[in-house]
Formats: sequence, C-alpha cells, structure tokens
Amino acid sequence: MNDGSSYNFSFSYNLATAPAAPAEEDLIAFDDCMEFPLPGQRVLLRSRSSGKQITVTNDVAYSLRLCREFRTLSGHIQHLGREIPELRDEPDDIRQVLNSIGQAGLMLSASAKTQSIKPVSGFQPAETALCYCILSCDRSEALARLLESMAASHRFLGTNSYYVIDDSRKAEKREKNRAICRDFSAAHGVKLHYFGIDEQERVLQQLQSRLPEHAEGIAFLLGRYGENPAIPSYGRTRNWGLLLAKGSKLVLVDDDILFQRVSPPTDPTGPEITSRSRVADFFASDNEWQTLLDPENTDPSTGSFSQALGASLGETLSLLGEDPLPQSALRNLYPAGFAQVQPDSKILLTACGYAGDPGTASNIWIYQLPPKYRSKLFSSEQDYRRHIRSRSTWMGGFGPAFRNQFSLMSPLTGIDCSQLTPPFFPLLRNEDLLFGVLLHHLHPNALFLDNPWAVPHLPAEHRQWEQDLSLKPQNYGLLDFSADALVLDTPTPPAGSASDRLRGCAGFFSGLSRLDDRALEEKIAEQTLGLRTTQISRLAKVLDESHEAPGFWQRDLQRIIEAGEQSLAAPLPRGFQAVPGGEDEQKALARTLWKRYAQGIRGWEACLNTMQDIQIEAS
Repeated sequence: MNDGSSYNFSFSYNLATAPAAPAEEDLIAFDDCMEFPLPGQRVLLRSRSSGKQITVTNDVAYSLRLCREFRTLSGHIQHLGREIPELRDEPDDIRQVLNSIGQAGLMLSASAKTQSIKPVSGFQPAETALCYCILSCDRSEALARLLESMAASHRFLGTNSYYVIDDSRKAEKREKNRAICRDFSAAHGVKLHYFGIDEQERVLQQLQSRLPEHAEGIAFLLGRYGENPAIPSYGRTRNWGLLLAKGSKLVLVDDDILFQRVSPPTDPTGPEITSRSRVADFFASDNEWQTLLDPENTDPSTGSFSQALGASLGETLSLLGEDPLPQSALRNLYPAGFAQVQPDSKILLTACGYAGDPGTASNIWIYQLPPKYRSKLFSSEQDYRRHIRSRSTWMGGFGPAFRNQFSLMSPLTGIDCSQLTPPFFPLLRNEDLLFGVLLHHLHPNALFLDNPWAVPHLPAEHRQWEQDLSLKPQNYGLLDFSADALVLDTPTPPAGSASDRLRGCAGFFSGLSRLDDRALEEKIAEQTLGLRTTQISRLAKVLDESHEAPGFWQRDLQRIIEAGEQSLAAPLPRGFQAVPGGEDEQKALARTLWKRYAQGIRGWEACLNTMQDIQIEAS
C-alpha cells in the first residue's frame, strides 16, 4: 500500500459535489460496506446504507477493514502504522487514502451524527400504568425477601397491576408462594395477584378455544413441559408476562434480587450509544456492594427505567437532562448499526446492572473487558485469582448506555409492550439473548437503555465459576445457536412491517426444523468454528494490548488462546450443550422444539390481540 502508484480509485458520489474531507478532530470510521472483487487486484466497495461506492486496490480495502472503530484521522494513521508495519513510515499516504475515502462518502462521522440527535426540548413523559410481573420458581424464601424489599422502596399504585407468575415444580412451593402473596397483600393493603399453574391453565384454555388453529403453538409457548429439571422453563413465565401486560409497559422482576439501587463503584460517565456489551468492576468481598446502596432507597423501576419505554432517543436524552451528545458518545458504535440509530429511534427495552452474581454461566467475558476495566482485575494476582472464581461483581453501564444490540437482559427488565414483541423461547437457557435478537429483528431502529445503576442479585445457592472454565472449548447451547443463526441469516435490516418480520421468523425456525442430520451438523460446525475463531482473535488482540500487564495475566491469556487454537483441531460438536441426551437425541429434540416454536410464533400476534378480551383470573 505504500506505493502511491498502486492506488486505483473510481468514485461514484451520487452527489453534485464531493463532500469535504473529515476535520482532523472528528471521530470517523469506515462505513459498513459490501465487497465485490474485480480483476487487477481491485475491489468495489459499496455502502450498505447509503449506496455510495468506490473501487480501490486490495491493499487499500484490507487497510480500510482495520478502520471500523471510531478514531480521529491521526488515530487511524497511528493504528494502521501499528497493524501494518510497512505503513509505519507512510503517514502522508495513509492520510491521502482516508481523505479520499471520506470525500467519497464512505467514512462515517460521529460529529455529524450527534449533531442530528438533539434532546427534545420540554419533553414530559405521560404517566401510564405499569404491569409488574415477578417471576418465581421454587424459591419461596427469595420471593418473600424480594417483596419485603419492594415494600420498603416501591410505592404500590392502584393504577399499576402486580402479579407473581409462579413456575414452581413442587406443589408445596406453589402453596407457599400463594400464601406469601395473600399475606403480603393483606399486610400492605395492595393487590398482589398470584398467577400460578391453575390460573395459567384457565387462560391457556380460553386462548386455545378462541384460536383453535394456533392451539398447539400456543400450548408450546405457555404450557407446562413435564417436570424434567434438566429443561428449565424461564421463557415460559416471561411469555405470560408479555400477555398479562396487555399492551402496556411491562416490568419483569426476578425473584432473587432486592428491590434497591446500587450505585456504580466508580465515577459515573456520560451517556453513550454503543454496540458493546456491559462493563464490570470487581468487589473485594461478597458483601462489598452494600457500601454502594442508594441512601435514598430509590425505587429502581422509576425514572428513566419506566419513563423511557416507548420514548424516542431525543425524548429520552431530554428526560435524562442531557445536553447534545458529544461525538465521543459514539466511540463504541459499530458501523453496521450506524444508519439505524436515529433521533426518533424508540426505546423498547430498559434494564439495569447486577450487583453481586452477574448471572453468566461463563467467565470468558472477563478477559475481553476494555483496558480501563480489566486493569483493576489484575491489580494483584491474589485478587485476580479470586475474581475469576468468585462471581462477585458490579456489571452494567457506568453511565446511560443506549445499546443497538439486545443481548443479555437484567434481573429487572422493562419492555414496551405497546409495540409488537416476539415470544420468548419457553424452554432452556439464553432465552433473553434469543428474545433480544428477535426484538431487534422486528424493530431494527429500536434501542435498549441500560441505566447506570444495578440491583443486588443474590441467588440462594452459593455459586462459583469452576476452575479453568475459560480453557474449555466454546460450544453452543440451543438458544444462542438459534440467535446467531438468525443474525447470520439476516445481514441487513429485513423488509416489511414488524408483523411481516415476525412471520418471517416463523419461516426461519420452521426451516431449521427441516434440516437433516448432515445439514444441521454442518451448520453447527460452521457456527462453532466462527464462535471459536472470533474469540481467539479477540483475545489475541487483548494480549497484544497487554504489554504493561503482569506476567500472570499474560500467561493465563496465552493459555486460553492456545486452548482455543487446539479446539480447532478437535472433533466438532454435533449437538448442543445443556440439552438432555446424546448428540443424536439433542438434534432430534432441537428440530421438534424449532417446529413448535415456529407454530407458536405464527399464532403469537393473534394471541396478544385476543388477550385484550380475556378476563384474568388471579388470586
């Protein structure tokens, strides 16, 4: 690339005049482009969002792929010099190329985007009723603890509705939960409805009788699935929550939390619009989070948590009292989602962080934290060894974070049910991840607001990550595999209305259910290799950035990378982890569940509409 004569540009602006080159201080990133090979070691680049295009040499295209993070022009020049040693002494050539790409309209400007996103002056959110649904399963002691913490921080309003959705598999736990709801209602003068197995069955029968053509799919989404503890059913109770909300704002509450705000352990940051996951800080002891409790005992479901639901990005910025966004607020926004973020993008989901147990089955995310957060992780080897086992963290956003990718939710989650939502997969784990992918599929321009506080997440059982968990090969469970398969199948925002897209999802899962063994095994292999190689690349980048880190950190990171490299040569899985049975049984069960989920999706919108006319019977 350092040979100026090798450049071969062919511009197609679709404009009367070319745009100006980016200002030196602007944060810019290379646009999300399709690539079309041409003879003569050239490639045509075409923006997926704007349609602008340019023909460049292969070496320029390779360099531009390294410019997909927002940096200043000088920052990109320095980054390319580090990544491509041949360019280290050619800053003028790099500047010329990037200016030319910018003039062709293929460099995204964070400054231009933030200037278009302004707080809506004088926005006042309308007071609307909220539907609180507490999800409980065989944890009566935790339910009682949660309710007492709600009594201390929450103002129970008659305009809101309150349910305990019980999925307990033990009859004695169901009776205990019913009694807890009855006693709490009497003691505090509130209407806390117990919605247990009997109540669910009565509503299910009404839905099936009114929608006989969808009876089987509705039963899959809402009905009981035996008593096999190896098949958790977290998504089933969440589906009942979506229905009980009846088109209003829904607040899903896990029963193993305290209804209190926990402040971030470091100084709060400003708002950001980001494609990255949550960040984390680490506690020195399991109870250290108590030092960060909000002294005002503020209700974690009030304020922006519930008021932002259904509001636009501009309205929510006004609600948060924010001035116009600085361009640095977009530093971690991926180019693929840049065009979808608009001033009128709706907030369809709100969440907050975890204080205590972060709720993740794996600890591999610890090694992929941004530099400023992982430096505390390895401040001493003793602390580091504890942190990678102890599951005692503050995980969330340290400032209001508008995320354009819905991934893991929180133990307290708000959902705008006035918009069409997909159903949760009723069985197995990672139901929140799959729901988030489906919700984004239905509403590509929507955002998820992560609030800058956490709630205490305190499972009754003591949990630790197992020794050397990060060395294990990365394998898929059924639902995270399904989520990634849908993303890979839909590289650009899908066409049509949300209803059209929901029907398309039914077709997608129906298609998965028809894959024969060979096709399904190949799909598992391809996605597993993608999962593992992506992780190896990310960790290698972290290691390359960790020259100042202590040796014990670098050695562990190298071990994890080597274990990942070795997994590429090992036999690939033919089934799904955490699914009962051998691999052939797992594939057969997956096909059955995908088929039934497709049936449920086809009847879901009718189910939501019919629910408006059904009288809920809850004790």
